[in-house]
Amino acid sequence: MMTGLRTAFVAAMAAALLSVPGAVVSASADSDGSLREPGCAKLGASGWGWADIHNACGHTISATVEVDGWDPSCIQIGPGGVGRIGLEPGDEPYYAYEC
Repeated sequence: MMTGLRTAFVAAMAAALLSVPGAVVSASADSDGSLREPGCAKLGASGWGWADIHNACGHTISATVEVDGWDPSCIQIGPGGVGRIGLEPGDEPYYAYEC
């Protein structure tokens, strides 16, 4: 009975934390930007026509980057891996996100 109550309490607390806008990302800023960029997809290096996306999680993800105009199609990136995504000339990626 206590295990069921504990599980229900933990689930309720997690739901409450995730339902408060900014609660997860408003913690102290860190040096690599992971708190400002929630999820597994992290923007890495970029250049003319390309951007790297790092998968910071232990499972495969689909991800892309935010640019002005139409965002590029999603790519799959394995656990802990880096995927390179093609961009239109002149596109500057703002951040990476899962899709």
